[in-house]
Amino acid sequence: MDDIRIRVLLISPLPPPAGGIATWTQKYLDWSKSNNICVDVVNSSVIGGRAKQINTSINILDEYKRTMIIIRDLKNKIKSFRPNVVHLNTACGKFGLIRDYFCASIVKKCEIPLVVHYRCNIEDQINNNLIQKFFLRKLSCLARVNLVLNTPSKTYLDITFGIEGRLISNFIDNKFIYENKIINTKIFNIVFIGHVQRTKGVREIFEVASHFPEICFSLAGPISSEIKLLKIPKNVILKGQVNLIEVRKLLCNADVFLFPTYTEGFSNALLEAMAAGLPIITTDVGANGDMIESSGGILVQVKNSGDIIRAISKLENKDYREVMSKYNIEKIRKNYLIDIVMDELISIYETAIR
Repeated sequence: MDDIRIRVLLISPLPPPAGGIATWTQKYLDWSKSNNICVDVVNSSVIGGRAKQINTSINILDEYKRTMIIIRDLKNKIKSFRPNVVHLNTACGKFGLIRDYFCASIVKKCEIPLVVHYRCNIEDQINNNLIQKFFLRKLSCLARVNLVLNTPSKTYLDITFGIEGRLISNFIDNKFIYENKIINTKIFNIVFIGHVQRTKGVREIFEVASHFPEICFSLAGPISSEIKLLKIPKNVILKGQVNLIEVRKLLCNADVFLFPTYTEGFSNALLEAMAAGLPIITTDVGANGDMIESSGGILVQVKNSGDIIRAISKLENKDYREVMSKYNIEKIRKNYLIDIVMDELISIYETAIR
């Protein structure tokens, strides 16, 4: 792609802190640089206490400062970088949607095509909040293209506002694919990767671990203070924040990936687990069902430890896990590799510009 024909201004968070959207942003930039796509970034990362500790309460002053910084940078980069398309990532938060609407209005006044990318499961984030719904409608109407991560979000935009959302998945690097996953005769290790907090189903993981004392449950990711108040079974290991090498090692040694999250957009951790050839146990929220379908794992109900226990019991069958492992690796190859997804995204930009 010719970097003169397409110049993308990305409004999105960068690490630190590490996280789903920030990690996606960094990978997006790395791929663009390698493929001669001209990109600049307005960094929308959180500041203050929220940058240091997950689940920290929102500080109004910090959010005001953050908004002013983002808007200032956006105006400056529109003038200096002169993009011909703007890509805005939004998590649809209460304050974030208002800020994103102001950013979108600036882009619209400059007559630059706007692509809005909803980085969440929209209905869960809006939760019938009238103010959020009001700004979501205005934001989606300003966009030339509305991108969604999962089928529930696409349906929500269509039914609520009559607006078409275009499905586009997250992506993963080729290096995450494990060519020869060893399937053990028994389940020895179950792994979870993500923010270790209640809304990711960690309470249920602890309950399930108590039912399977012979299985080691490893949880990797930033640990919320609320979790430290819970009783942690002896067969549960809290790894805390780990680097990429350690993540790959955990996935390589695991027999099952357990991800009982309450809400989700499109999980990068689930992508990595599928690429590692792991059978999946996860809730049917966000894109989880789209990803594993009925062949890559077992879908369970939210906050249902009994469902998870029954799923683990089913996966004790080695042949069952082997079929799931092969399915997940093949689905990653066909649908979620970074070259495939980014080529589609560049095509969307070109259409928006035309």
